[in-house]
Amino acid sequence: MDQVPEPPSVKELERVLWGGKKSGNHVDEVWPNLFLGNMSIANDRYGLWKLGITHVLNAAHGRMHCQGSHEFYGSCIDYHGVPAEDSPAFDLSPYLCPSAEFIHNALTSPAGRILVHCAVGVSRSATLVLAYLMIYHNFPLLEAIKKVKENRWIFPNRGFLKQLRALDMRLHQRLERMAAAKFSKKEYLSVKDLEKVLDSCKLDLHQIDEVWPNIYIGNVAIAQNRTALQRLGITHILNAAHSKRGSIGDQSFYGTKFVYFGIPADDSTHFDLDIYFRPAADFIHKALKTPDGKILVHCIMGMSRSSTLVLAYLMLYHHMPLRSAIQKVIQKRAIYPNRNFLALLLDLDLQLKSKPKTCTLL
Repeated sequence: MDQVPEPPSVKELERVLWGGKKSGNHVDEVWPNLFLGNMSIANDRYGLWKLGITHVLNAAHGRMHCQGSHEFYGSCIDYHGVPAEDSPAFDLSPYLCPSAEFIHNALTSPAGRILVHCAVGVSRSATLVLAYLMIYHNFPLLEAIKKVKENRWIFPNRGFLKQLRALDMRLHQRLERMAAAKFSKKEYLSVKDLEKVLDSCKLDLHQIDEVWPNIYIGNVAIAQNRTALQRLGITHILNAAHSKRGSIGDQSFYGTKFVYFGIPADDSTHFDLDIYFRPAADFIHKALKTPDGKILVHCIMGMSRSSTLVLAYLMLYHHMPLRSAIQKVIQKRAIYPNRNFLALLLDLDLQLKSKPKTCTLL
């Protein structure tokens, strides 16, 4: 693959950010129905009501003088908090996609209007708004900055700018892969090709199914039924929805009777699940290598996140092409990874096919 063009450097971005009017209002509408503001407006529930705000994304959740919480706003406002520090050392990147998704859901809800804020409304909150424009509207980072600066002065700290640059490059790579797929239909599979294979499965969805010897895919109900798991002889749990709503599983929940590994994946069109492909495959492999090892891989429904990880395992450890892995699993269970996960699996498929073959004796 050609080298991905780098976005402007941090210093170049700072020069763009520094320009324009420095003084800011408590709140500004920087995108239709998307407001960027500070702590003063966020703590003014009457002011929010006058603006018609229905959702609040607080990038300074739990920080000093920041009152925002579900209890503070009550049932009138849908609240999401990100406990970020305005520090170049703080890793905001795990929150970029979930926050962008929260903004997107707010703006697509009936009469939805969202306030994204932090303490001053120029760094943490601005970073989350920029990420939303990049992820959901395909803005390059520089163009996203210029768009927001049309209505509000912002200045994300250097650490956040570095994280936004990394996001910009990942999104550019993804767009290139999608464009390349359009011109390589004869040579490579597409997401639509895979969906046709998945659609061919006529099985009913069950709580749990054995899809490969001693590998089970299931939903959250069976995952939280420890008695049933013991009857099945399950020794290991791989939870692809760790810490997500409805999933209470963790090592303390399972105690010493099960070996647990949790992956905090969102079943989202923007979640980078591929960073967990190798760790998940390694965990499954080790589970099956233990005496009498049996593993349950689950998420909430047992259709998308969990099945994606099992497919990655079959590809990495059993050298199955993606289509063959899907055909193997749908013989035993109805699965349906989302389009983003299918695209990530296609990337893995291409990587494995292009990887030079090595002698298995070495």
